[in-house]
This record gives sequence, structure tokens and C-alpha cells, in this order.
Amino acid sequence: MTSALMVGSIAVGCANISLAAALFTVYRVVYARTKAPFSLALLLFALAFLAQNVLMVYSLITMMALVPSGLDPYLLGVGTLEAVGLGAMLWTATR
Repeated sequence: MTSALMVGSIAVGCANISLAAALFTVYRVVYARTKAPFSLALLLFALAFLAQNVLMVYSLITMMALVPSGLDPYLLGVGTLEAVGLGAMLWTATR
């Protein structure tokens, strides 16, 4: 049986993928304009976040039965805090 917290973790993970992809796009535009090494580092940073979130969602979906239910609130909490961080970075980058 799938818990609501696990489904929430997957949903937050999908939101994190969207946020990381948007951040990657913003940093790609900045790097195309400036060609600065720092902008390239930010681009790689966003790419790492994107890859991590894709892997996280994939692993949660494929190994849902193996994850103990006691971890569900923590997975949701970590994903939510990451979404807040990515959202703050995206908001800052677009200002």
C-alpha cells in the first residue's frame, strides 16, 4: 500500500525537477550572454540538481515497496526543503 506521504514525496520531487529545469534554463541564458566561469559553474550546479531530482523520483517510483514507511515523512520533508531552496534560487536568479 502506497502512503500519502510517499505520493507527496514523488509530487514534490516532480516539482523540484521543474524548478531545477527552470533554474538550468535561466543560468544557460546568463552563461550564453556572459561566458563567465562563474555562470558556467552555476549551470553545472543546476544540472546536478536536475539529475539528482530525476534520479530521486525514479528511485522512489521503482523502489517504493522497499522503502520503509517510517522514512516517508523524512523524504517528504527533505524534498519540501529542497523545493523551498530551489524556489528561492530561481526567484533570486530571475530578479
